[in-house]
Amino acid sequence: MPLLLMGLLGPIALPVHAGSGLDAPLRWSLSLSSLQARTASPVATPTPTPTATALAAAIADPTAQASTGAASGQAPSATPLPQLLQRADHAASNRAADAGVQAAQAQHQQTWANAWMPRLDASASSSRQQQSYNGLESHTPASVVSLTATLPLWRAADRATAQAQEALAEQAFWQARGQHAAVARELSLAYVAGAEAAEQKRLAEAQLALLETQLQVNDKRLRAGVGTVLDQLETRTRVAQTRASIRELAMRARSQQLSIERLSGQPVQLPTGLSPLGAGTAGTQEARPGTLPSLDEALQQATQRNPQLQGSRADVAAAIATTRARGAESWQPTLDASASTSHTRQTQRFEGVSEPQRIRTQAIGVQLNWPLFTGGYQQGRSREAAALLSRSQARQDDAQSLVQSGLQDAYQSLAQAQAMIAAQHEVERTAMATHEALHKAFVAGTRTNIDLLNAQQQIYAARQALVSARVTALTAHIQALALLDQLDAAHVAPLVAQFDPRATATPP
Repeated sequence: MPLLLMGLLGPIALPVHAGSGLDAPLRWSLSLSSLQARTASPVATPTPTPTATALAAAIADPTAQASTGAASGQAPSATPLPQLLQRADHAASNRAADAGVQAAQAQHQQTWANAWMPRLDASASSSRQQQSYNGLESHTPASVVSLTATLPLWRAADRATAQAQEALAEQAFWQARGQHAAVARELSLAYVAGAEAAEQKRLAEAQLALLETQLQVNDKRLRAGVGTVLDQLETRTRVAQTRASIRELAMRARSQQLSIERLSGQPVQLPTGLSPLGAGTAGTQEARPGTLPSLDEALQQATQRNPQLQGSRADVAAAIATTRARGAESWQPTLDASASTSHTRQTQRFEGVSEPQRIRTQAIGVQLNWPLFTGGYQQGRSREAAALLSRSQARQDDAQSLVQSGLQDAYQSLAQAQAMIAAQHEVERTAMATHEALHKAFVAGTRTNIDLLNAQQQIYAARQALVSARVTALTAHIQALALLDQLDAAHVAPLVAQFDPRATATPP
């Protein structure tokens, strides 16, 4: 009976695992070719038939058909992440934040000019006066032209308010920087999530091809009288589950593509997945030295670069200046120097007699304004300013804590992802060896179809976990760059090698 099974299944089943168990069907996935060569079993296998070899080659390299289809023209390339980050600077939310900065700077210019700069006003008026005196009418048309200059000598409250507005303008600047960083982080994470969905979809498609091949094997075994309907049903169930997973992953990738197009304002071609591990160990060990400093250096740099932390500091400075302004309003006077000149021309008409008059007036003086009693108005403003200062200081402490914990979490996730990648390599090698042994036992008739399917699922799960670990490393890298305000095209360029340069097919 074992010889009969090998005679029936050998030409069909062996090409599926030619070389090293499940190596051929998923050769293109997250495993290095050199790693597969080291883990390949030295056990010799029968030479597959030409038809089976072509099938195994198609399963081993699912991009072969795309390359053949694109032989007449160059295959489309994925949109690189640095290009998208450059385009994201023109996103609507970023433009709104930049406009807010310009408005805050204009407000600071207004308050500074009001506190320091002289003012020159020109005025003109024309009037006609009519009087009746003991039954006699008199008419006096007049026109007045005046020019007044005012120089603020001492306006403590206004000058403190100008300092507060300057700090608010700086806060608006850092808020805009934070908005740019938030958009860049959202776009980058969507790009990574889209590449993850595409890579998981490639794994699922390879798993589907393997299951369909196993379904053909079960069909031949059933016709030969050595298989059961249960074997077919078990395999068909997994085929249906894998197809549903492929559709769900395709929708997930499409959703991420739409998010990126919204943020960048341009059509986007997502990569077909992640690049082989030879391009950089999961985007961590090779990319980290050139882009990320050590944790201690990152914590120091974040103190000077993080937009949220800098914005909270500017908020505290504005609150302190506002407190000084409220104190100056309550007891310090304002002192202004003024000079004016005017020219008045009028004609008095009385009992038929006209008397033209021309009057020139020059005046210079000083005006003092000192608030003595405001009915509690200034005291209320002072208490409000003190409360706002306490709130700003609390927000600064919270921002500093968030930045420090965020950086520590990002670096910890990066280190854990590296360890997880190494562990999943071991799991993958063990699962491949197990599958190879189970396949031989299945051909010999000592193991069931469900045992073989479970072994295939273990390899698929290990490679899924390996993709997740790579994505975790890339996500932590992006989070760290965002906290350091370095999530731009230049600092993201080393991560481009972690994505497949080919573009995924866009659904209609």
